[in-house]
Amino acid sequence: MLHFRKSLFSSTLLRNVGACFLYVLFLHVSRRWVFYVLAVSATTRVWTERPEVEEPAEQTGGRPRRAPRVVKGAPSARMVSEVIASLPRSAWKRLAMVEGEKGMITYHWARVRVVESRDQLPGPDVWLLARRSPSAPDKLTYYLAYAPPKTSLETLVRVASTRYTVEQCIEEAKGETGLDEYEVRFWHSWYRHLTLSMLDHAWLASIKLREQGKKPLQPMSLPA
Repeated sequence: MLHFRKSLFSSTLLRNVGACFLYVLFLHVSRRWVFYVLAVSATTRVWTERPEVEEPAEQTGGRPRRAPRVVKGAPSARMVSEVIASLPRSAWKRLAMVEGEKGMITYHWARVRVVESRDQLPGPDVWLLARRSPSAPDKLTYYLAYAPPKTSLETLVRVASTRYTVEQCIEEAKGETGLDEYEVRFWHSWYRHLTLSMLDHAWLASIKLREQGKKPLQPMSLPA
């Protein structure tokens, strides 16, 4: 069974902090063999095929090149929005994962194996995951998932959908356990308050789950 640590970074946040932060974040977690599903902007670039890279060679004159680079003539990295737009209609699958106030919320999901672009060089092989609303097909959300090739679509969808659960937990904790009700001057005081508040919320959630006899949600495949 795969264990993911969900990275809760929005596309807006990544656009604001820039590509440098995104590169450092990807490098940090992948070096520790932490599988993740990370929301990215539509302009994030990937390769659909791994390009060839040439190492620096000895030069007799001019300024020496010290870093590797993609060979000339290799295909350019493409935006994730372009890659997803090129997928056939059959690549999309309708899944219900998130439970809203009026029942299960369904989305169309598609994925394709790609190569990350890191500092204009090919990185690891990852899954490019896309989510599309049936009522607004022109509004898509994109994710890069660092996970093994045999990872199922349902697993990726389950991890990507936990963002809604986290946001819901934060809102509930604000109302039930005073998550945002603090007046402190030091970081450790703030940390203690949040830790105890979230611990209280986890206890309340466990009691509610036991009383209702619910089981964790699993993705449900629906007709397209």
